[in-house]
Formats: sequence, C-alpha cells, structure tokens
Amino acid sequence: MAKRAGKKDADDLVRFMKETGFPPAKKELLVQALTHPTFFEGAKKEIPEDNQRLEFLGDAVLDMVVGEYLFHTYPAAREGDLSKMRAALVCEPALALLAQELGLGKLLRLGKGSEAGGDRERPSVLADAFEALVGAIYEASGFKAVHSFIEKHFAPVMDKLTRDDIEDKKSLLQELVQREASCGVSYKTLSVDGPDHAPRFESGVYSGEQLLGRGWGGSKKESEQAAAAAALASQSKWLPEVRKK
Repeated sequence: MAKRAGKKDADDLVRFMKETGFPPAKKELLVQALTHPTFFEGAKKEIPEDNQRLEFLGDAVLDMVVGEYLFHTYPAAREGDLSKMRAALVCEPALALLAQELGLGKLLRLGKGSEAGGDRERPSVLADAFEALVGAIYEASGFKAVHSFIEKHFAPVMDKLTRDDIEDKKSLLQELVQREASCGVSYKTLSVDGPDHAPRFESGVYSGEQLLGRGWGGSKKESEQAAAAAALASQSKWLPEVRKK
C-alpha cells in the first residue's frame, strides 16, 4: 500500500477544499474521491473506500446536468446533435484536462505501482478522478452545489460548440488526412491494462509509419476516438511530415 499522506498533502487538501467550497465536515468524501483503487493493493476490505463508486455517481450527475444545459441552450438542436455535444463535453480528454486545471493529479492517492507507472498524469485516471469529485460534491453539498460547479467549468465551452467539437473525431481526422496526406489512416492497439472487468485500452493512430496521436478508453472504440481527438489537437506538429509533396 502507498504511504499515508504527510503534512504537505494535508495542507494541499485543505487549500483545495477552500478553493472549491467543499465542506470540511465532509472531508472523507473528498479523500475517497481522490483515492485510486490501487491505493489499497494487498489490503482486505469488505467495503470499498476508493473512488469507483463516486465515479459512477459523478458520471450520472454529469450527464444529467450537461444534458439539461444543452437542452436549454440549443433549443433548435435535434436529439442526435445534443447527444454528440454531450459526448464531446464529457469525453475522457476533456475531463482529464479539467482535472489537470484543478490540480487533481497531485492530490491523488495511488498505489506504489500506479505511482511508478505514471498514473498521476494518465488521462483515464484523471478523468475518473474528476467524475468522482463531481459525485463527492453531490453527496456532500447536494444538487444545487454540484450544478453550480459543473456549470462553472463547462458553460464556457458549452456556449461555443462548433462542428469540429461535436462531429465524430475519426471521421474528421480521416477527412483531413485524405485531403492533405499521401497515406491513409490506421489504428493500432498499443496496450491494454487494468482489471478484467474494467480494462483500459491505449490506441495509436497512424498515417503510414507516422504516429499522429495516442488515446485511452474503456474500449478499443473509445481509445481510437481519443487518439483521433489527440491527433486533431496536435495536427500542426505532424501535418508537415505527412503532407503530400
């Protein structure tokens, strides 16, 4: 099991609670939201104290609040477009970015192996922690508080969604590469980790031998979408290398 938190960790947690308005009386919920399953490696516990249950709750709350906001913000949008918008907003890369902005990575409680493996910066771990935080805020302070928290972090993006934000990332990347490059697009599964009941896939997207982007997800399909999104975000770096001569 990983070492217990020291004074600096405790100070960082207190600072985070002040910044986010998380009630100190419910501190144990926040600690649970920041506890990765690997933190209890080797320990026998009947009741899970990691963040997986809060992650489940936070995922549901996020879908509901973001869906409601989009419903009222885009009254002319059809159901299919609203679903695409929500999927773009609550995808793993977007949630991982929000987690980084909040500094969740440095607050996570990880097992030794997970720490050594770089999970503190892994997008899937950060995205799960963000969902768990949403679940913890809901449990600690209720719907009004979590609604305000989600709206604060998502509204700036929700109010200015574009076609590139909501369209299928694999299709957009395919269009770009076909237009600009001499080779097509292909995907490879680079790694699979995690328990059998909740595997995490890492995929890479290539144009010829050129790696365009990497992505992670709970399925090959999700990881390929994440890889395509990463490639689109970094196209200025690889496009000169694959562009038709």
